[in-house]
Amino acid sequence: MIAPPLLEIEDLRISFGTRTSDVRAVDGVNLEIRPGEVLGLVGESGSGKSVTARSIMRLVPMPPGKLVSGRILFHDLDLTSLPEREMEDLRGSRISMIFQDPMTFLNPLLTAGEQVSEAIRHHQGLDRAAAREEVLRLFREVGIPSPELRYGAYPHQLSGGLRQRVMIAIALSSRPELLIADEPTTALDVTIQAQILALLRDLQHDYGMSILLITHDLGVVAEICDRVAVMYAGRIVEQAPINALFDDPEHPYTLGLMNAIPRPDLPDIAPQPIEGSPPDMAHPPLGCPFHPRCPYREPICFEDVPRMREVAPGHAAACHFAGRKAFQLITSTHTPAVS
Repeated sequence: MIAPPLLEIEDLRISFGTRTSDVRAVDGVNLEIRPGEVLGLVGESGSGKSVTARSIMRLVPMPPGKLVSGRILFHDLDLTSLPEREMEDLRGSRISMIFQDPMTFLNPLLTAGEQVSEAIRHHQGLDRAAAREEVLRLFREVGIPSPELRYGAYPHQLSGGLRQRVMIAIALSSRPELLIADEPTTALDVTIQAQILALLRDLQHDYGMSILLITHDLGVVAEICDRVAVMYAGRIVEQAPINALFDDPEHPYTLGLMNAIPRPDLPDIAPQPIEGSPPDMAHPPLGCPFHPRCPYREPICFEDVPRMREVAPGHAAACHFAGRKAFQLITSTHTPAVS
């Protein structure tokens, strides 16, 4: 018997008001996260990934943000309508979040140990001495060397990798069921990135928690995720198990993201960036939102918004040609359309 989703997003639409129009940051997202899985949410900057993640935590300021429609179900709780007091109890305890830039969220006036201790005392009700011991245990678990020394260090005295490990320790202090990691490795060098990703995977296995990993990098997704959702212009355009996505991409945008990844095993093949820019979501294009940048567009793409269609078990894509695979074949005789 398949376990019900831990978290389910249904038709989520978030807009931001401007002086002249509303910007559709999230435009009808449907997504589920299963118990014990790592789900990657991938897309370019501005695609709506972080707004989706922050909506789960109810961290989108409203106004200027506006919940146009949708539900976010965590077990049997609709987080969009949960009273703020109950949301405060849930946030940071059953659902935790780590951010891209720890310096933005760590208090520069408190030591690393004090900040983790504060979270532990709040969620677990331990006294100061017991909380300190738990902090040191967490520091060891997340790979912080000389934990007694780091306990008394201020954020500016730590490297970027150590600051991110402190953030992870704070997030784990309540043993959450769901950890949301919003671009957790973007500001780190490649070696530290790999260490943080390996740490997250190990912790996910040890704690049995689910992880929603937000990233623009399909290379990061390949390292850690079980399943992937690709986001473009506020919408999910493809979802698949990790192997299926890389073996048989069904959306041209997914293929474009893959072609932009450097291939160390094929040094003669240069990464190919996707031409053009993401659409202005205050004035989105008609039809498929990707058609202005898509080399495989056809007349139908200018007029009709494609619906998600399942092309294999667990694999769906929002493309008029999903399942035909014409755009996947590098040697295909299919000629890209031009406007």
